[in-house]
Amino acid sequence: MRKKFKKQIIPFILIGILTLTITMPHTIAEEETIQIVCTNSTLADFTSNIILDNASIDYIMPAGVCPAHFDTSPSDVSKIVNADIIISLGWEPWLESLLNKSGNSDYTEIKCMGLGEWNIPTGAIAYVEKITEGLKTALPNQELSIQENADGYLTAINEKAEELQNKIETLGLTDRKIVSIEWQKDYLEWIGLNVTHYYPPPESLSVQDELDVINAASQKDVAAVVDNLQSGTEFGARVASESGVSHIIFSNFPGAIPNTDTYLEMITYNTDQLINGITSFDFTSEKTREMQSQLDSIELQRNAFGVTTIIAIILCGVLFMMYKKK
Repeated sequence: MRKKFKKQIIPFILIGILTLTITMPHTIAEEETIQIVCTNSTLADFTSNIILDNASIDYIMPAGVCPAHFDTSPSDVSKIVNADIIISLGWEPWLESLLNKSGNSDYTEIKCMGLGEWNIPTGAIAYVEKITEGLKTALPNQELSIQENADGYLTAINEKAEELQNKIETLGLTDRKIVSIEWQKDYLEWIGLNVTHYYPPPESLSVQDELDVINAASQKDVAAVVDNLQSGTEFGARVASESGVSHIIFSNFPGAIPNTDTYLEMITYNTDQLINGITSFDFTSEKTREMQSQLDSIELQRNAFGVTTIIAIILCGVLFMMYKKK
């Protein structure tokens, strides 16, 4: 009986072992860490909020560098040699050369082209949605979790957007006049400010363009000049100094400034810098007005004293003449 049972069960055991042998590589492949490389820290942060499991996410370009002026290095090549997915803006002038040098041709590329400024939360949402669709296509086994993560992150972006807009409105800063570099114009207008003049990257400005910016910043009620860290800040500092307004520096890549490691932290930082800059301008302007008022009062007192002195001298002269006639 036992021999018969053993003979009956052995085929099932063999089938089970064979099944495990066949399916094991597939299971391991599903659990392998997906290597995702983004061209910049913004895309990397978006991606890290969309795919949370079995993924390694890195980025190529340092956060404080302009994408158009970035020079690659051999260490950048090593980042993409084993990349499974590459996420880019689609226009980085250095990416194709980097890919060719890496020899990696077995990757999926997600291009976020034509989506506008990510500094605006509505723009960031467009990037998140694009990356989400690309990842769901590339990783169909994780489609549900990717979508759930993306939905949660989109909610967080919308909540932060409402918080920041309410902050500006509550502080009474809506419609304050600002001069800005063009990369930050959309964000300033989105949050409720009045951009009276904007300018392209400083290296493209003519002498007349520079004078126009200084003139615009010198107009009545302009509170600040807003610069973009990655585009250079020396020109904006000079404009602010010559026009007597605040100089505010924004970043458009997470990680370039301490405590701005994520997109949400970055736009919070930018908004706080904006508030501090306008508040500082108002405080300085009020102090200047107080000092001017004091100077005017001193001047008035000095003039009054001078007039009184002259009158006293004249009276003394008249009295002296009258005394001599006697």
